[in-house]
Amino acid sequence: MLADIVVPVSYSIAGTGYARALWLYKSDAPDRDASRRALRAMLLVFLHDHGCCVWTHARMAAPTHVAVVPSGRGRPGTHPLRILVQPYLTLPWAELAVCAREPVQSRDLDPGRFRAAARLAGASVLLLDDTWTSGSSAQSAAIALKRAGARRVAVVTLGRHVNPREPTASSLAAVLAGRSFRPDLCAVHGAAARPAVGSGR
Repeated sequence: MLADIVVPVSYSIAGTGYARALWLYKSDAPDRDASRRALRAMLLVFLHDHGCCVWTHARMAAPTHVAVVPSGRGRPGTHPLRILVQPYLTLPWAELAVCAREPVQSRDLDPGRFRAAARLAGASVLLLDDTWTSGSSAQSAAIALKRAGARRVAVVTLGRHVNPREPTASSLAAVLAGRSFRPDLCAVHGAAARPAVGSGR
């Protein structure tokens, strides 16, 4: 019932510019627009150039639907990530809602945390997330999609959170320090990008 694949677009190391951009794009700060433009471009480039690798490893021909992991902070209105990319994605949206009993910012996997608004019989869903910390939100959302009938769920997250102050993450943070997103490398298998289906490349 969990996601068939989880792929980070980049690592998000606490205290770095990229981690700040992931916070800024959801804020009301004056410089949020620059963060939004940068994150939108990065995600769209990733999906265009590496999407086919994600679909292949998730054992789907291509997504039939797209969804966003609902906010753990109970933010009202449309999720900022959906606002960011909706004009550029033509797939139908699979709506997810937070169940009323859901505690804010739960770090535990909870199969009842979210619910899908409609049946998704046989669907292949691209599930977008902005920040992956423990994975509980995205995996709980994947369970909700599969309970609604989705056959495959591929999670693509903008940033895999790394906290250098945690002993298990400090060495990884040191290795990644100063590195940025590499559009020429595939996040799934590490080789040069293959052209996306229908890209004409």
